[in-house]
Amino acid sequence: MIQLLSVAILILTVVCWQPEIFKFEFLLQFLFVCLILISFFRTLLLDYHRTHNPVIFSERGEWTETNIDGQISWQITDKSRVSIFLVFIHLVSPVNYRNSKWRLVCKDQVNDRDYRRLCRAIVYQQQSIGKN
Repeated sequence: MIQLLSVAILILTVVCWQPEIFKFEFLLQFLFVCLILISFFRTLLLDYHRTHNPVIFSERGEWTETNIDGQISWQITDKSRVSIFLVFIHLVSPVNYRNSKWRLVCKDQVNDRDYRRLCRAIVYQQQSIGKN
């Protein structure tokens, strides 16, 4: 949804250029619109074919990624944020707290039940850190 909105805004900005500023402006606009559409559809195809590693998480903030090599454990931190459409997840390694990463989960990437569970886990983690 966000990608589609971004593409629409980009195309509108290209099409709404002031008319006849330079020669062959129409061809340049056509070329830019084609490049925007090609990159959009390429991104959609790459996202469609990309396989995501299954993730197991608990209400207490344990995040485990499973892949061919095994399992990698992470801990959800209180820096994670919840919104209506997105969840920003900050993960740290339980072994080395300097090793961290961010994950962005859109609401439409998972089903409603899992999105609510993820939001509850983040809120729980924020509240449990705040009590200490």
